[in-house]
Amino acid sequence: MFIVFEGIDGSGKSTQARILADTFESLGIPYVLTREPSDGIVGQKIRNLTTRLGPREEFRLFLEDRLDHVQRVVAPAIRDGKHVICDRYYYSSAAYQGAQGMDPIEIIEENRSRVPVPDIVFLIEVPIETALNRITLSRSGRFSIFEKRKDLEAVARMYKTFKDPVIKRIDGEKPSAEVHLEIVGYLKKAGLKICKG
Repeated sequence: MFIVFEGIDGSGKSTQARILADTFESLGIPYVLTREPSDGIVGQKIRNLTTRLGPREEFRLFLEDRLDHVQRVVAPAIRDGKHVICDRYYYSSAAYQGAQGMDPIEIIEENRSRVPVPDIVFLIEVPIETALNRITLSRSGRFSIFEKRKDLEAVARMYKTFKDPVIKRIDGEKPSAEVHLEIVGYLKKAGLKICKG
């Protein structure tokens, strides 16, 4: 199963991806935990940006990283019968570059024509204040170029427009353990044999 976690920065999506990976590990379920931007050459370039680029330039850079990421990590894991847990995927491009004026539907369609489509997407939703407070606490107030309040507000609005049936919206303000149990419940309904939770 190809499982994706989405949400604005500070939503708790990375935490939930790690918790799910730990659960799989404890149960002996084969998996790969990965993220975007990836750890590849293009992904590192994105992580080292000091200013935002134009939306189309950003989109192309993220797409280049995604194609590389899929070839190196995602596709081989799927071929090997492993579950893939991915922290961000093309819905992030649709939300972040869409918030800068690009057509999110165009972004999603172009990605779908070139990379695997996830089986399920957990969109972790929290208020902007919660996200900013979490970023402040976890990183001593060091914000990335993608984490300005105005930008996060626009991204959150964009995420709310997504209607894809694979998206499961999760209240990220609930305790982490409750969020995890809700995620496990969705995975069971989707047919994943998982005994914990």
